[in-house]
Amino acid sequence: MAGVDVILDCVGAAYLQRNLKSLNVDGRLLMIGTMSRFVAELNLGAMFAKRLSIQAAVLRTRNAEEKAAIVNEVEKNVWPAIMSGKVKPVIYQQLALGEAVEAHLLMEHGNHIEKVLLIP
Repeated sequence: MAGVDVILDCVGAAYLQRNLKSLNVDGRLLMIGTMSRFVAELNLGAMFAKRLSIQAAVLRTRNAEEKAAIVNEVEKNVWPAIMSGKVKPVIYQQLALGEAVEAHLLMEHGNHIEKVLLIP
C-alpha cells in the first residue's frame, strides 16, 4: 500500500507507530481523539526522516461557537473535496448501525488500517 499525506486519527497511542509508518514524506498526522491510551513511545528518527508533522485537536473542550465554526469550515473546505473525489476515505468494512458492538470489537483488535463505516 502506498503512503498517505494526511491521517485523521481518533484512536490515539495504540495507532501512533502504525500511522507514522503509513505517512508519506512531509505527511501530517492529526490526532482528534483517543479511543486507546494517552501515552505512546515516539520514534523521532522516523519523524525526522520523513519530515512528519503531528498535531492534536479536540472538540470536547471547545464552546458551542468554536464547534460551529469548525463544522462550517469542514462543510466549506472538506466536504467538497470528498464529494468531488479529490479526497477519498479508505473504508475497511461497512456494518449496519445495529452492529455497533461488532464494529467496536473490530476496531479494538486493530487488525485494520482503514475506517469502519456504520451505515443505517
